[in-house]
Amino acid sequence: MADAAIHGICPVIAGPTAVGKTALVVALAARFPIEIISLDSRQIYRGLRLGTAQPDAAELAACPHHLVDFLPPQERYSARRFRDDFQRVAAGIRARGRLPVLVGGAGLYLTAVRDGLFTLPTDPAALAQVRHELDALPDDEIRARLLAEDPASWARIHARDRYRSQRALEIRRLAGESMSDLMAARQPDPALGWDYPLVVLDRDREDLRARIAARLQAMLAAGWLEETAGLAARHGADCPGLRTLGYRELAAHLAGESDLAAALALVELRTGQYAKRQQTWFRAQPRLLCGPPDDPALRDEAARLLARACAGAG
Repeated sequence: MADAAIHGICPVIAGPTAVGKTALVVALAARFPIEIISLDSRQIYRGLRLGTAQPDAAELAACPHHLVDFLPPQERYSARRFRDDFQRVAAGIRARGRLPVLVGGAGLYLTAVRDGLFTLPTDPAALAQVRHELDALPDDEIRARLLAEDPASWARIHARDRYRSQRALEIRRLAGESMSDLMAARQPDPALGWDYPLVVLDRDREDLRARIAARLQAMLAAGWLEETAGLAARHGADCPGLRTLGYRELAAHLAGESDLAAALALVELRTGQYAKRQQTWFRAQPRLLCGPPDDPALRDEAARLLARACAGAG
């Protein structure tokens, strides 16, 4: 990317769920004038505080966070909308003389801002019709149709991820091409104009599994089940926000479909599987640094990166 096109540097601190991203960045915020832009596809939803590990009051006081807890649970969100929201928020942070830092684990959203997006047909009536037809289908039928129409996306998207499976089918029917083909053919958008040095936080998988288990128990003790019940009562258990990993299983328990122990075991299993996919994806990305967040060498290098980026933003 030519220097003239670069609006500025936006460091990215990314990695799997429960790895310790927020704690590291909040510690760095005590030393540098940074603001966090959440790179998370579920923390966007208003009221999903515990189950998505949204920043708590102390973390919010330590460092401004953006694109967190703002979207009604009944609304859908997309990588394209995230790209647009990121541009707006990052420009505002830069205008205040501060440094935007993307923090999270949503690889699709990082791809959207870093590499650009493919163009889809814009026909609201056609989208509404396709979405109405697919909304009526059970999960297993959505997966079967995705396998038939876009096998590459079927293999890439987790079997329990109804939202992304259906979205891939919508794209296939609206564009006449598979999401995989469209992604392969996309071109970087020079208008995006940011440089994204990537720091990947990682841990041994056994260590990460133990952290996931401990986090789930802490969420439950803090009132996650009650939070889920309240959200389901206000917005319906099938709203987009409650299709989030963890909430969906707890909502099923509240509906009498499983006991609590079985629901939590399923959440822990699926969260571990999701974290493994995140690790695989981020390990394959070009990056400046990779390692555990408690490694002093990594923390020092991350601090030097922010110091250089802040100097460039001045």
